[in-house]
Amino acid sequence: MSLSPTVSSDLKNATPCTSVQVLAIGPWQEKEFRLALAPIEEATAWQTVSDLNQAEKNLQTGETTPELILLAQPLPGRYRQRHVDRLQSLAPLARIVIVAGSWCEGGMRTGIQLTGVLRLYWHELAPWWKSAQTRVAAGLCPPWSLPADNPQAGRYLLGIGLLGIGLPCIKSKSPAFDSPVAINAKDFSVYESLSAAMEPLGIATLWVQPARRVDQKVSSGIWDGSQLDEKELQRLTDFCSQVRSHDATVVALLDYPRVEHVAQAQSAGASAVFGKPYVVDELLAALR
Repeated sequence: MSLSPTVSSDLKNATPCTSVQVLAIGPWQEKEFRLALAPIEEATAWQTVSDLNQAEKNLQTGETTPELILLAQPLPGRYRQRHVDRLQSLAPLARIVIVAGSWCEGGMRTGIQLTGVLRLYWHELAPWWKSAQTRVAAGLCPPWSLPADNPQAGRYLLGIGLLGIGLPCIKSKSPAFDSPVAINAKDFSVYESLSAAMEPLGIATLWVQPARRVDQKVSSGIWDGSQLDEKELQRLTDFCSQVRSHDATVVALLDYPRVEHVAQAQSAGASAVFGKPYVVDELLAALR
């Protein structure tokens, strides 16, 4: 499989889940899905098929016995409940994950939801995978091994991981957080919510207003934006330059990121791009 530029270059430094057998089904050659796979080093060893018929044949013959089945969904309605049920009957121990493209945004509110699956957007796949690696390295269950009681199962622990206090399995006292995390946000309330999520973990933060510079050593940086217009792009570029001078990485938070936004953020110096809402566990894993 030919993979394109990364969403998070730091992902390759994590301990890989090399023992996980993955079957990837669908149009993974499309740009946003290629971009989603690019940071995942193990993706080159995954079995990838373009359609459900071939996937069913492989499962019926025992050619593959996946622990994870990833369904690339570029448009709403590509997969029906009968497709999910058929795959699950052929691979009863596998967890099925829908990886939705940009055209599927809003589907959780307006579409008919599939049952028995986890759901990610394309830009969430790499952070989710990295967070899973962190959990496995810590001797914990990966998210796909936790009870599938809702489409976000394995991401929001006890339902409190969304834009708030999660339960990361990382060690906050590790050298990765020996200095404050710089948070560049126009609104104090945004800084406050991020800081509140990190405070119970012993992670110090520093509010960097857009007009101010990072004037002390930091461990990493979080930049908050919206649609990455020209002014925001310049603000992100300046912030990345300041944070990277401390050999630290920057994660950019955007509203509904598109492929072009990811490319622009990377060019500005960001190592990862997250959509809002985000999961604290995954955000912190990306900062390490």
